[in-house]
Amino acid sequence: MYPENNNSNKGRNIAIGIVVSLVFIGLFAGCVSVVMRYVELDKSGKLDRWLEANADVEEDDILSDYGYYDEDGYFHYYGEDDGDDGFGYYDEDGEFHYFENETDPRDRFDRPTHDEDIEGYATGEYFSLPADNRVEGLAYSVDIEEKEYEDDFNTYIYYSYPIVDGDVPNIDYINDVICSEWESLLEYYEDDYKAGLPDYYGEDYEDYGKSDGIIAELDCNVTFMSEDILSVVYQETVYYGEYGDYDVDIYLYCLNFDMKNGQLLENTGMLDIDEEFVEDFRERSEKQNADSVLDDCDDEDVMYYLENPYNLILFYCPQGMEIGLNLDNGWVTVTYADYEEYLNKM
Repeated sequence: MYPENNNSNKGRNIAIGIVVSLVFIGLFAGCVSVVMRYVELDKSGKLDRWLEANADVEEDDILSDYGYYDEDGYFHYYGEDDGDDGFGYYDEDGEFHYFENETDPRDRFDRPTHDEDIEGYATGEYFSLPADNRVEGLAYSVDIEEKEYEDDFNTYIYYSYPIVDGDVPNIDYINDVICSEWESLLEYYEDDYKAGLPDYYGEDYEDYGKSDGIIAELDCNVTFMSEDILSVVYQETVYYGEYGDYDVDIYLYCLNFDMKNGQLLENTGMLDIDEEFVEDFRERSEKQNADSVLDDCDDEDVMYYLENPYNLILFYCPQGMEIGLNLDNGWVTVTYADYEEYLNKM
């Protein structure tokens, strides 16, 4: 819920200032010796790529005091991260796509959420997004609504959400809670983000501020549906600034409802989190995700995230329960078929 979220990544109006700070950091990094620049470029693979593309250019002309231009004409400061930043993204074939070259803003959201080479996904052992696990014949039904929001600030927001209908308690409350997520984003954008641009840019507002919108997708999935439980999960990606080149938020927002009582379940407190659970979560994540996404988190960090309502990912699925973490650069989840062993008995 955007207005209520205290996570530092949600300070969208500060995001532009952060980029300016990063520029100054890049200028400082440019004071490092030419030898260190060559080493850095060589380690990242940029130097060979650039020299090959510009074989007829003198090396002294390639290297400036602060950075270099790549073969597409984009300037990079020495020492900056060449990961999945706001300029574009890598597809499943490893090809990089610049956002500005896309005609449909939603093209940037069509990216895989897991490694398809991992056997557990092909066999159905592991849960993966996107998902539509709606079933018929229950006391209630679920329809999916899709909407788009656009304005003249280079802003495009796509959002989908389920609408619940049927003979269950508090059905209006359930639908209100589901809609409150995308409503919060639109309210934040209109009342805070866009409204603050004139003051931020001042005299430069007409030249720069009016192109500084956001591009976002809030795609809601019905991950589980039964007489007792309804789980819906928003898969959210939000890019800030023109072409989304200032900041990005990527996370999952989970809602689990007790359909017998028509109440929203509190995700935190549902699991018995201890050191043994953290170790088990790490082992399962390494197997299911085939990478080291948790290497930057020690056990105390993982435990904190599992107990924090913003960071914790928890929802029901046909395989059992999906448990995971919203991290600074994305999210990671693990499928627990044996989740009942870890439920808090209190």
